[in-house]
Amino acid sequence: MKTIKIIFTTLLLLLSVASVYAQGRKISGKILSPLNKPIEGAIISAVGSKDAKTGVDGTFKMELKENTTQISVWAAGYYPETRLVDDNSQVVILMMPESTYKYNESAILPMRIESSRPELTSAVNINKKDFTQGSMKIDRALAGQVAGLKTTRAGGMPGEGSYMNLRGIRSFVGSNAPLVVINGVPYLPDSRESQLINGFSRDIFQAYNIQDIQNITVLKGAEASMYGSMGANGVILIETDGATSDNLDTRVSFYGQYGVNWNNKRMPLLTGNDYKSYLSDIGMTYFGNMEGFFSEFPFLSDPNSKYNYLYNNTTDWQDEIYKNGFVTDNLFRVEGGDAIAKYDLSLGYAMENGLMDYTKSQRYHTQLNTNVLISKWVEMTATVGLAYLTGNYQQQGMDNVSNPILAAYSRAPLLSPYKKDNDGNILDTYSTYYYGNSTNMDFAVSNPLAIVNTLDGRNRQYDVNFRLGLVYKPFNGLSFNGTFGMFYNYNKEHLFIPGLSDKSILPIVDQYGNAENTVKEGVGETLNIFANGNVRYQRLFQGIHHLNILAGAQMLITQNKYEGGAGRNTPNDFYQTLGDTKTIGRYFYGYQEKWNWANFYAHADYTYRDMVAASLNVAADGASSAGTYGNHFYIYPSGGVTLLGKGWLPLTNSTLVNRLNLRAEYGLSGNSRFSSNLGKYYYTSLPYMTTSGIVRANISNTTLKPEKNIQFNLGLDMSLLRNRLEVTLDYYNNLSKDVIFAVPHTSALGSLNYYANCGEIKNRGVELAVQASLVRTRDFEWIIGGNIARNESEVKSLGNTSQLINSYSDGAQLVSRVGESPYQFYGYQTLGVFSTQAEADAANLVNQKGQAYQAGDIHFVDQNGDGRIDSKDRVSLGSAAPKYFGGFFTRISYKSFALSAEFSYSKGNQAYNGVRRSLESLSTFGNQSAAVVNRWSLEGQQTNIPRAQWNDPMGNNDFSDRWIEDASFLRMKNVTFSYSFDKKFLNFFRSGTLYVTGENLLTATKYLGLDPEFSYSYSDAMQGFDYAKMMQPKSIKFGVNLNF
Repeated sequence: MKTIKIIFTTLLLLLSVASVYAQGRKISGKILSPLNKPIEGAIISAVGSKDAKTGVDGTFKMELKENTTQISVWAAGYYPETRLVDDNSQVVILMMPESTYKYNESAILPMRIESSRPELTSAVNINKKDFTQGSMKIDRALAGQVAGLKTTRAGGMPGEGSYMNLRGIRSFVGSNAPLVVINGVPYLPDSRESQLINGFSRDIFQAYNIQDIQNITVLKGAEASMYGSMGANGVILIETDGATSDNLDTRVSFYGQYGVNWNNKRMPLLTGNDYKSYLSDIGMTYFGNMEGFFSEFPFLSDPNSKYNYLYNNTTDWQDEIYKNGFVTDNLFRVEGGDAIAKYDLSLGYAMENGLMDYTKSQRYHTQLNTNVLISKWVEMTATVGLAYLTGNYQQQGMDNVSNPILAAYSRAPLLSPYKKDNDGNILDTYSTYYYGNSTNMDFAVSNPLAIVNTLDGRNRQYDVNFRLGLVYKPFNGLSFNGTFGMFYNYNKEHLFIPGLSDKSILPIVDQYGNAENTVKEGVGETLNIFANGNVRYQRLFQGIHHLNILAGAQMLITQNKYEGGAGRNTPNDFYQTLGDTKTIGRYFYGYQEKWNWANFYAHADYTYRDMVAASLNVAADGASSAGTYGNHFYIYPSGGVTLLGKGWLPLTNSTLVNRLNLRAEYGLSGNSRFSSNLGKYYYTSLPYMTTSGIVRANISNTTLKPEKNIQFNLGLDMSLLRNRLEVTLDYYNNLSKDVIFAVPHTSALGSLNYYANCGEIKNRGVELAVQASLVRTRDFEWIIGGNIARNESEVKSLGNTSQLINSYSDGAQLVSRVGESPYQFYGYQTLGVFSTQAEADAANLVNQKGQAYQAGDIHFVDQNGDGRIDSKDRVSLGSAAPKYFGGFFTRISYKSFALSAEFSYSKGNQAYNGVRRSLESLSTFGNQSAAVVNRWSLEGQQTNIPRAQWNDPMGNNDFSDRWIEDASFLRMKNVTFSYSFDKKFLNFFRSGTLYVTGENLLTATKYLGLDPEFSYSYSDAMQGFDYAKMMQPKSIKFGVNLNF
């Protein structure tokens, strides 16, 4: 009996000890805001434990079960926080308000969305709340926001987009633009410039309203290799608004902005007597005698000539073609649902008038998002986007026949926009292209006002986006995900250039003769079909080991095709269809690109005690752009390691050091985004008189393979002083191998191109982003921030050749040489103008025709010393790539009021000013730049402007450093004053924002063109070519964001 009592007593003691031990341990802590103020009402939870709640002083106490090492904190209006409390009994947790400017606790990463900031790869996330107020376009919202992302607006024509590049040029023939992924679906629209309307490149985001965008993540690091042969240029991942509301009340919101576009900047041109003086100089080199000259321009010799009424005008042709335009963007949203089914519907209308009459873009669009919980384990999401777009445009580019900008520069200021009768009364018909009473076509210039008002360039588009997603979660931590996506765009273009009826627009002269009027029509279609399936597993082991695994497969089928036709000389300008044109000179053209891609991918990341994290990615994919008989599938691995400073004990509870991460990444990605025709036998058509023939387009390389990009990245992410100071620093070193270009070959193969993997290009650079809250109180805050990026590109190898040359129709050239950066301007160096004949004789130089240079001619540098200025004397003259670029901002807020300004800048980028080359050619009867007042005209005159000579027989206007300028700029992108309210107003509005915003109001630059920021097309080689694009408008808009 005694023994039994002893045993029973022992068991009771053991059970008591076990019971006490099972109760776990107690922790306490404090929850603070960035103002170092306690947060009352924060809820602290842990698995298996009772929730705790902070008091007025922000403190809490709670008891954790055995082996519980992690707590979660939630507070209304703040980002949720998790904290490892393995060995801590006291914790201090800083929480950031969700409204914090340019701060976001989530990111979109390949095939997944993370609720925390990226720590294993170089990525920048921008949330909807941080989009610039008043922005209508996604590309403009990105400009200057991300270090290393170069976003160059194409121009001021409505409907145009921006050229985008991330960390330099990696390819000569493939795409250098980042891959765009929207809601997990790769988005590959046709980014070619218009086949009909010169100089027009559609905005690739044209169908989207920026208010439908929730998050944008720019992925720069090695994790982009998960997209295999599409990830070499980085990735822009976009998440649109989804159906998330589970409030049974229907929520309605409205976003609207209304404003005006204008730009009063003008090119300085000759006027009055200065123009007449130039006309006399150029006329004497054309006629050789005064009699012939005065017979064509009688007003210069006889002030009483009966035709003087034709020449007594002071027309400012630039003011005639430019005007102010109205702009508006509107979005109406309805959302609601419950725990089972949710919906989000938006309807929108946007319209932007250009700086010329009859230039306009319009968009009608709708987007429907749904989310349905089919069962406890299965969730289905769907997004449908529809858009109808129309636009009216003008021609751009170096063609003064139909580009009203160039015509306005060239048309004589003495002439009237409209015809006059013999008494000088203005009539209602446009004046002809003739120079007053002269019918000599050498003096003729199109009437720019007639071009603006009668040329008909337009398009009509239908855009469809569809995405269906399915998620199956059999238990917590494991999910099976499937996605199907489809994108379709139909684009019908039409161009009619009149001129037959009233002879106000010059005829186009080519191998088919004169085109008194011209008709072009075309239809383009783009189709993308995408499917993706993956499995994801996440688990926290023992409270200190976090594992995340993802594996799956995806495929993409794309097709871009275009069918166009051109004709001329309809019976009159009333008939504007291709069927009305004459047979001679009518031809058809187009292209078709089919590009397919399949990708198998896997990702795993592991975090230990919030102290160190590591990731490993691998992709195996193939693309149809590879050669017919070559290997299509390649492996693309990548990995990274990050030291997480906050997990180390000295920093765990620190409010001074809030984030301190050191990142290292290494990866291999590819680029298969080049024409699928390069590695195949491909044929096209060429017109000849009344027929079109089938010709071979290239010499196929059937073993062509994707380009490779080897990337190394080191990074630092740091937040200090309760997140008042944030710093991100990245260094990268990328080597692109197997770069494709057209290889020089024997003439026995003809003039066709043969493309091969022979090149290497290296890009390395540094990126820095800083944001600081200089003053932060309860009611007032002043924030400044900015970013800067420097990239150095170098061509490391071109196989068996040392340089590649790109030539253009106006004589401009680009060169890419081993040991130098790609796409450098390639032309002559100059030493000014020969002031005297003795100086010209001493130089003893001749031009390509063997003519000796005279006083008043340009002194070109004879690089090889052979006494002849020819192609052998061309040298590199700089490139359009800036030495560094970026953006910065400042924001001052007081209670509900805020004043913000954003700037973008670029330094060290060169530009080819083709417009100035035309306006200082001194070789035509058209008007010239005001600078030619200083042209050489007397022996011994010191000037940098050569003499006037009809048709430039000496080549003074040849492509040289005279036309290369520093296009560095600093631009105030946006300045906004806003008022926000979050309480009911008039018992009708729940919350909202009212704002006034100005765009592009100030620009500082030394560039002599109208605008230092332009992009003729999305082609990398065409960057820095100023070919008479419409300048960007300034604008002032009033906007409202209202929640009902």
